[in-house]
Amino acid sequence: MPPCASETCARPSRWWRLGASRGATLDGQWHCSQPCVEAVIRQRLHLVPASQEVRPRLPAVRLGALLRHQGAVPPDQIAAALEAQAETRLRLGEQLRSMGAVDPQALLRALAEQAGVSYLAAVDVTRVHEAPGGLSLDAIQALRIVPIGPPESGRIRVAFPAPVPRTALAVFRQQTGWMPEPYLVGDDAWLGLLEHYGATSRGRVSPETMSMGFAREHDPLEASRRLAQVVMAAGEARMRDARWGHYVWVRLQGAGAGFDLLLDQAPESRPEGAEPWQAATTSR
Repeated sequence: MPPCASETCARPSRWWRLGASRGATLDGQWHCSQPCVEAVIRQRLHLVPASQEVRPRLPAVRLGALLRHQGAVPPDQIAAALEAQAETRLRLGEQLRSMGAVDPQALLRALAEQAGVSYLAAVDVTRVHEAPGGLSLDAIQALRIVPIGPPESGRIRVAFPAPVPRTALAVFRQQTGWMPEPYLVGDDAWLGLLEHYGATSRGRVSPETMSMGFAREHDPLEASRRLAQVVMAAGEARMRDARWGHYVWVRLQGAGAGFDLLLDQAPESRPEGAEPWQAATTSR
């Protein structure tokens, strides 16, 4: 039996002769016990680099200029909205909507053109009943991305509200291995997709099920413990991790099952029902 790969392992080199537990393998390295697996994962979580913010190659055309060019909003209404922004602090699109100065579909079209992505004027929310992509509701809320169809040839269609979550799209690709095809949707469609995502499969995986499923944690120590339990139960696992904002997303794959953990390290606690992932829905 090989020596334990954990640098903090305190067991004697021949402890296994005494009939101790079988241990587990993480990313090709064998560890003698759950505490040793926990120590390695805890260090990994601390060292996960932040994903670099992905910026468009060219500066975006201002939304007001696009709306004027498309004839969607008169110049005087845009000027009034820009003046009102100084007090309301709303984004331009949201300000125009609050004034009733722009059609929601025209705004969606302009936002998609500004971001250089496609858009969906309407979306069938039943397409997400079976949770395409196999992600948890917590994960897609944190990413602000909803898969809206099954993967095909390594690609998968995803929907999101404005502004485009470019860094989250890169994290999604890194963690799932699928190339996301981005589609901008309006606020109502986004909320409908969130409400219906995985509706037919929710509740099938118990929070206590450790060999597969999903967990959300706020404490890195508890996150390390739960991940180590999964590795020990599987016997062998591979670990992918990514950090963006105050989130760390860990994916474990092993023994024919997968486990996702979302570590939320927001600096302040939020009131029950708050949705920290809901960013502003329009972009200037």
